[in-house]
Amino acid sequence: MSATIEKHYTINDLADLLSLSFERVRQLVMNEPGVLIIPSSTPKRLVNRGSARTRQTYRIPASVVERITRRCAVPSFA
Repeated sequence: MSATIEKHYTINDLADLLSLSFERVRQLVMNEPGVLIIPSSTPKRLVNRGSARTRQTYRIPASVVERITRRCAVPSFA
């Protein structure tokens, strides 16, 4: 049995690669099967709001990036 580790991207990597905003890439990947979502160990306090929110780190495998780009691509008419 051979194990292959696939390349994983961050949201910032994909935003640069696809020339999209961080928020748009986050929306594209947040409910996509296969995306790794890693919660932070401690919630961060928002300045002047007093509420805590949990930050999440996204890691998107190359195969998921390919699936998203195929789905979003405009079909070519030859």
